[in-house]
Amino acid sequence: MDSWGSRVLNRGFRRYVRRFVKSSFNAVRVAGAEHARGLTTGSVVIYVNHPGWWDPMAAVLFTDLLLHGRKFAAPMDAAALTRYPILERLGFFGVERESAAGAREFLRQSRRVLEHGQTALWITPAGRFHDVREVVPFQSGLSHLVDRSFVGSVLPMALEYVFWNERRPELLARFGPAIDCRGLPEERAERTAFLEQRLAEQQTELTRQALERSGAGFERLLAGASGIGGVYDAWRRLTCWLRGGNFDARHETSAGGGQT
Repeated sequence: MDSWGSRVLNRGFRRYVRRFVKSSFNAVRVAGAEHARGLTTGSVVIYVNHPGWWDPMAAVLFTDLLLHGRKFAAPMDAAALTRYPILERLGFFGVERESAAGAREFLRQSRRVLEHGQTALWITPAGRFHDVREVVPFQSGLSHLVDRSFVGSVLPMALEYVFWNERRPELLARFGPAIDCRGLPEERAERTAFLEQRLAEQQTELTRQALERSGAGFERLLAGASGIGGVYDAWRRLTCWLRGGNFDARHETSAGGGQT
């Protein structure tokens, strides 16, 4: 059972992540949020492409905003975790990369946290950073963890960070439909290929949406700071006041400008 201190620490960390993301991005936008919200009770494995440093923060944020009542969990490099041991109390667990022992430890720890029954386990199965437009073969961990006997939900999610028309970037995500594990291929290699394809489909769709530079196909979960700032926004504000209008700091407010 979680201690009172751990629960307080986790609540504080989630609030910190939300503030940090709002101060760093113009908006957090998600497509396919109904696939996350529509999950029945039980643990869930969300597997994601790995575009950048922000990925763990994004995982914590989406757990907080869309996967209510579930505990966040994610593997991270064991050496890095030893330098920041407090992260263990926030849901991270250490694994050694590029070793058979590390792979076994990943499975053991993942199965342990999923036994909780209300866990959201986030995995980047490619095992390295890569662009959303790049489809990278998975390492074997996910297909060892998830098979026909897996009890819980499995969701693919594509993630991207892009600049549209504001000073700060957009955080974009797209969830795919939950995977029915009973229909997964029995052979592990085929299962890996199937899971890769489901994520690749979401990456392709998210790339298309990002190129449209429009918020129309997304739900906006968070709105961050907007506008250019400084003399430029001061001049825009004065011009708007002289015309008798209401000032909006966003550079564009049309759907085509991605500000819906």
